[in-house]
Amino acid sequence: MQLSKLAAIEGFAHAVRHAHTNQSLKTPKIELAIAVFNKRLEIEIWDWGKPFDLKTKLKEELPEKTLFSWNDLAFTLH
Repeated sequence: MQLSKLAAIEGFAHAVRHAHTNQSLKTPKIELAIAVFNKRLEIEIWDWGKPFDLKTKLKEELPEKTLFSWNDLAFTLH
């Protein structure tokens, strides 16, 4: 449960720091949704900053030879 809280806090903090820096006070607020299921937790965060392509960034940052395949990652990229 603590890791779930940490994930939500970190996601929200990153949206504030990266997406809403230098935005107008009239910029829509950040939205956060958390859904709890039997075997998973979904956290969604909507902001109004410049789009960020996580999959491309991970491919740039991760070495080509890694211990994990994309299927081994513990999250889903939509």
